[in-house]
Amino acid sequence: MDQETTGAWLLHHDQKLMATDSAYFESITTAGRSARLLSVISKEKQTTVDAERLSALAQTLGIRKHELRGLLHELSEQGTVDVSENGGVSVLGVTQRSLLSHATEIFKSQKPSGLEQAALDLAERGSRAPVKRSDCEQEISDTYRLSISQLSDLFSQSEQIGFTDYEGAGEDRLYFNGSLFRRDQAKKAKYLLENMSPQDQQRLHEAEALMQSRGCVQAGELRRVLGDQLWRNLHQIGFFEVSTVTNEHGQTEFVTKPEAISKFMPCGLADMLDDAKALSASLTYGIVKSSSSRGRVNNPSALMDRLIYRGYVEGWAEALKEDYKILERRGVVTVTQSDRGYRLTLDKPEIGQMAKALILKGDAIQVVAEAAVGNTAYQFGGPESSRQAERKKTVSEPSSGVSRSLNVLRRR
Repeated sequence: MDQETTGAWLLHHDQKLMATDSAYFESITTAGRSARLLSVISKEKQTTVDAERLSALAQTLGIRKHELRGLLHELSEQGTVDVSENGGVSVLGVTQRSLLSHATEIFKSQKPSGLEQAALDLAERGSRAPVKRSDCEQEISDTYRLSISQLSDLFSQSEQIGFTDYEGAGEDRLYFNGSLFRRDQAKKAKYLLENMSPQDQQRLHEAEALMQSRGCVQAGELRRVLGDQLWRNLHQIGFFEVSTVTNEHGQTEFVTKPEAISKFMPCGLADMLDDAKALSASLTYGIVKSSSSRGRVNNPSALMDRLIYRGYVEGWAEALKEDYKILERRGVVTVTQSDRGYRLTLDKPEIGQMAKALILKGDAIQVVAEAAVGNTAYQFGGPESSRQAERKKTVSEPSSGVSRSLNVLRRR
């Protein structure tokens, strides 16, 4: 995995750990919470954050006072912050773009155990395709030098903490990313992806290259690459996601890859993901379908920058009035009219950031991870998540950890 992907998994896993009483996976916890803290500090307008405000910011992330000192020490060791004698903190040349790389470097500095590294690896494998335990356990064990008990802990802890989703039992148990593969389709997805003909594998490779380069693609164009049957099979298992833009010309479908913006996201941000997909589809319509007279988007980067940083675009183009109706209803944009034409105002800049990364890079890992780091105001939890928060999930201790602790305690 590259630095950004590793960092995103660290934030994902740390978020899962915060909902449990597990005292293990300390390197993941330290790296994830250090990155969250660094994120909120670096977003502050003031160059130096005083001790009182720093404590308040940490509390919003669920970081306790006794944890704060240790996290600041780790950030200072990495050269990302400077801690003054009175407890204030200054950020040293850190940007949000480098956040995930910093998380990865902190993780490495903690000398993580093989079990922790394997927990990241298993989650990544399950995001590429559902993976059977018997097909991956030997390779994971060899790669990270896990004992039999540690290997057993890897799977049991990943299940209990929620590092990955699973179904089935024993050696046939499947591990997969539930944000990408529907639980009732996981077995079908594994069978389909493993039993493709060479021709279908080549078509899929071409389709993924197209998605990687453009992020959001017309469904008809992707169907031509894949063929109707392979398209139907992949769509049924959730390998691609389809959004629809409706305007005066009818409906046009656009496709995104789920992992482009949902791979590492907690379920509480599902609405945010849908908004980003809808905005991406509407903007892509303007890029590939609109005529010049109607409002073709010739420079997507410049348009997105204006929307995100100035807050609006305006003119007499019909597209501004017609192509964003769904987003108006979802509260992402507002369309008004003045003597200068139609004004499209972006009410949720974070949604614009996701859509921009998706359209221009075909990958919004960095932006998505930023959204999940510490912007708790963007998160929403329904009744079920509220009930679950009443008490932390009790996670049984890994057997290898129990043995290690006893060995330490029994030394004289």
